[in-house]
Amino acid sequence: MRNGKSHENDGMEYEILNELQIQRIGPAMQDFLDCNQFTQRESEILILIAVYGFSNREIAEYCVISEKTVKNHLANIMKRMGIRSTRKLLSLLFNHVLNVREQDSANNNRVATIL
Repeated sequence: MRNGKSHENDGMEYEILNELQIQRIGPAMQDFLDCNQFTQRESEILILIAVYGFSNREIAEYCVISEKTVKNHLANIMKRMGIRSTRKLLSLLFNHVLNVREQDSANNNRVATIL
């Protein structure tokens, strides 16, 4: 126990924070997934890695598929994008999300100026 809280509560707080982050970046992330024409399973795997930090084994358990299948999905994603690492994939995703958010902020500022 830490500060009177159990680790279970920490996990619940972590999940709530993750859900808030997903709500904030969800549209930009969905745009990235759509632009790259990922399948539903590929999208799910990418979200599990990017948002929750799941390992291949954790993804396999969560999705009830083999770890080899997870690796195959990741290989397909990376081949389609012309990259070789999960780190590069995450970098492309985060840069896309940040660029979309910056564009949205700039558009909102222009609208406020006009009004």
